[in-house]
Amino acid sequence: MVDKYEFEIETKVAAKRTKVNLKRSEWQCYLDTPDEVIEKVNKFFTYVLPKCDTPVLAQTVMYEFLDRYVEWGFLDSECCQVATDTINKYFKSNINRWQCMNEAVIRG
Repeated sequence: MVDKYEFEIETKVAAKRTKVNLKRSEWQCYLDTPDEVIEKVNKFFTYVLPKCDTPVLAQTVMYEFLDRYVEWGFLDSECCQVATDTINKYFKSNINRWQCMNEAVIRG
C-alpha cells in the first residue's frame, strides 16, 4: 500500500521526467520558424507542465507564452490544438482548445 505522501513524491518525480520535444512538423508552425524559437517553446512547455495544477491553467499559461511567437503561427488553430493535445496527454484530461477562454469568459 502506498500512502499519499509517497504517491505525491512519485508523481512529482515522474513529472520531472516529462520533456516536450516537438518538431516543427508536429507543432505545425510556419516552415520558416527558426529552430531557436521551437526550442524555446519546447523548453517553456517542459517547465510549465509540472508547475501547473490543472490542464486549464497549463493551457492558459501556454497560450500567453505562445502569443510571443504569433508571427511564427504559434497561436494558429493547429498549434493551439497541438498544445492542448500535449496538455491532455500530460494531465490525462480531455479539455478542448478553447477551454481556458471559455472559463475566462464565465469568470468575466
